[in-house]
Amino acid sequence: MAESDVHNVDNPGGEGGNAAADENFPPRRGGFRNVFSALKHVNDASVADAVQQRISDYVTIGLVVVCILSLVAAVALPVPPGLKLLPLLFTIGAVVFYMINRLGIIVSLNARQALIVWQILIAAFWLGVTSAMLVMMSCFYFFTNKSSAPF
Repeated sequence: MAESDVHNVDNPGGEGGNAAADENFPPRRGGFRNVFSALKHVNDASVADAVQQRISDYVTIGLVVVCILSLVAAVALPVPPGLKLLPLLFTIGAVVFYMINRLGIIVSLNARQALIVWQILIAAFWLGVTSAMLVMMSCFYFFTNKSSAPF
Protein backbone atom coordinates (compact mmCIF):
# COMPACT_ATOMS: atom_id res chain seq x y z
CA MET A 1 0.00 0.00 0.00
CA ALA A 2 1.47 3.33 -1.04
CA GLU A 3 1.68 6.17 1.40
CA SER A 4 -0.66 8.23 -0.80
CA ASP A 5 -3.35 5.54 -0.38
CA VAL A 6 -3.40 5.88 3.39
CA HIS A 7 -6.16 8.08 4.72
CA ASN A 8 -5.38 9.93 7.92
CA VAL A 9 -8.55 9.20 9.89
CA ASP A 10 -7.50 11.20 12.93
CA ASN A 11 -6.89 14.35 10.93
CA PRO A 12 -9.15 14.45 7.86
CA GLY A 13 -8.30 17.29 5.55
CA GLY A 14 -5.21 18.13 7.57
CA GLU A 15 -1.55 17.60 6.90
CA GLY A 16 -0.53 14.07 6.09
CA GLY A 17 -3.95 13.14 4.67
CA ASN A 18 -4.65 12.42 1.04
CA ALA A 19 -6.74 15.34 -0.25
CA ALA A 20 -8.55 13.20 -2.85
CA ALA A 21 -9.42 10.55 -0.27
CA ASP A 22 -10.52 13.19 2.26
CA GLU A 23 -13.27 14.38 -0.09
CA ASN A 24 -14.92 10.95 0.22
CA PHE A 25 -15.08 11.06 4.01
CA PRO A 26 -17.09 13.59 5.98
CA PRO A 27 -15.14 15.40 8.66
CA ARG A 28 -15.39 13.79 12.06
CA ARG A 29 -17.25 15.93 14.51
CA GLY A 30 -17.55 15.52 18.21
CA GLY A 31 -19.97 16.75 20.80
CA PHE A 32 -22.58 19.34 19.98
CA ARG A 33 -21.19 20.17 16.54
CA ASN A 34 -22.91 16.96 15.40
CA VAL A 35 -26.30 18.23 16.54
CA PHE A 36 -26.22 21.39 14.47
CA SER A 37 -24.84 19.60 11.40
CA ALA A 38 -27.50 16.89 11.71
CA LEU A 39 -30.31 19.43 12.10
CA LYS A 40 -29.08 21.33 9.03
CA HIS A 41 -28.85 18.08 7.05
CA VAL A 42 -32.40 17.03 8.03
CA ASN A 43 -33.72 20.51 7.25
CA ASP A 44 -32.06 20.47 3.81
CA ALA A 45 -33.39 16.96 3.15
CA SER A 46 -36.94 17.92 4.15
CA VAL A 47 -37.15 20.60 1.48
CA ALA A 48 -35.36 18.62 -1.24
CA ASP A 49 -37.33 18.00 -4.42
CA ALA A 50 -36.26 14.35 -4.53
CA VAL A 51 -37.89 13.60 -1.18
CA GLN A 52 -41.63 13.00 -1.30
CA GLN A 53 -43.88 12.71 1.73
CA ARG A 54 -46.67 10.14 1.87
CA ILE A 55 -50.22 11.11 2.85
CA SER A 56 -49.82 9.14 6.10
CA ASP A 57 -46.80 11.34 6.93
CA TYR A 58 -48.96 14.44 6.76
CA VAL A 59 -51.72 12.72 8.76
CA THR A 60 -49.34 11.76 11.56
CA ILE A 61 -47.77 15.24 11.61
CA GLY A 62 -51.29 16.66 11.93
CA LEU A 63 -52.06 14.19 14.73
CA VAL A 64 -49.00 15.40 16.65
CA VAL A 65 -50.18 19.01 16.37
CA VAL A 66 -53.71 18.05 17.49
CA CYS A 67 -52.27 16.10 20.42
CA ILE A 68 -50.16 19.03 21.56
CA LEU A 69 -53.14 21.36 21.41
CA SER A 70 -55.38 18.88 23.25
CA LEU A 71 -52.80 18.41 26.00
CA VAL A 72 -52.46 22.18 26.44
CA ALA A 73 -56.25 22.48 26.54
CA ALA A 74 -56.50 19.68 29.12
CA VAL A 75 -54.12 21.55 31.38
CA ALA A 76 -55.47 25.06 30.75
CA LEU A 77 -59.23 24.43 30.77
CA PRO A 78 -61.22 23.56 33.90
CA VAL A 79 -62.39 20.04 33.06
CA PRO A 80 -62.88 17.03 35.36
CA PRO A 81 -59.68 15.05 36.07
CA GLY A 82 -61.01 11.99 34.25
CA LEU A 83 -61.41 13.97 31.04
CA LYS A 84 -57.86 15.27 31.35
CA LEU A 85 -56.62 11.71 30.78
CA LEU A 86 -58.33 11.39 27.38
CA PRO A 87 -55.91 13.72 25.53
CA LEU A 88 -53.01 11.88 27.16
CA LEU A 89 -54.31 8.50 25.98
CA PHE A 90 -54.97 9.96 22.52
CA THR A 91 -51.43 11.34 22.42
CA ILE A 92 -49.91 7.99 23.37
CA GLY A 93 -51.87 6.32 20.57
CA ALA A 94 -50.84 8.99 18.06
CA VAL A 95 -47.17 8.71 19.01
CA VAL A 96 -47.27 4.91 18.64
CA PHE A 97 -48.96 5.31 15.22
CA TYR A 98 -46.34 7.92 14.25
CA MET A 99 -43.47 5.60 15.21
CA ILE A 100 -44.95 2.56 13.48
CA ASN A 101 -45.30 4.51 10.24
CA ARG A 102 -41.66 5.54 10.39
CA LEU A 103 -40.08 2.30 11.55
CA GLY A 104 -40.59 0.87 8.08
CA ILE A 105 -37.65 2.90 6.81
CA ILE A 106 -35.25 0.79 8.88
CA VAL A 107 -35.52 -2.07 6.39
CA SER A 108 -34.18 0.24 3.66
CA LEU A 109 -31.01 1.02 5.65
CA ASN A 110 -27.82 -0.97 5.75
CA ALA A 111 -26.99 -2.84 8.97
CA ARG A 112 -24.83 -0.08 10.49
CA GLN A 113 -27.37 2.66 9.75
CA ALA A 114 -30.21 0.53 11.14
CA LEU A 115 -28.27 -0.09 14.35
CA ILE A 116 -27.53 3.63 14.76
CA VAL A 117 -31.18 4.54 14.21
CA TRP A 118 -32.23 1.89 16.73
CA GLN A 119 -29.76 3.23 19.30
CA ILE A 120 -31.11 6.75 18.81
CA LEU A 121 -34.66 5.42 19.29
CA ILE A 122 -33.68 3.67 22.51
CA ALA A 123 -31.95 6.82 23.78
CA ALA A 124 -35.06 8.88 22.97
CA PHE A 125 -37.21 6.32 24.80
CA TRP A 126 -35.06 6.54 27.93
CA LEU A 127 -35.03 10.33 27.73
CA GLY A 128 -38.82 10.27 27.61
CA VAL A 129 -39.10 7.82 30.49
CA THR A 130 -36.72 9.73 32.74
CA SER A 131 -38.26 13.09 31.81
CA ALA A 132 -41.72 11.77 32.64
CA MET A 133 -40.44 10.48 35.96
CA LEU A 134 -38.84 13.85 36.70
CA VAL A 135 -42.09 15.66 35.97
CA MET A 136 -44.08 13.16 38.04
CA MET A 137 -41.69 13.40 40.99
CA SER A 138 -41.59 17.19 40.78
CA CYS A 139 -45.39 17.41 40.75
CA PHE A 140 -45.61 14.98 43.66
CA TYR A 141 -43.07 17.01 45.63
CA PHE A 142 -44.64 20.41 44.96
CA PHE A 143 -48.23 19.27 45.58
CA THR A 144 -47.49 17.34 48.78
CA ASN A 145 -45.16 19.93 50.33
CA LYS A 146 -47.33 23.04 50.02
CA SER A 147 -45.97 24.53 53.25
CA SER A 148 -42.33 24.58 52.14
CA ALA A 149 -40.99 26.95 49.50
CA PRO A 150 -39.61 25.28 46.36
CA PHE A 151 -36.32 27.23 46.43
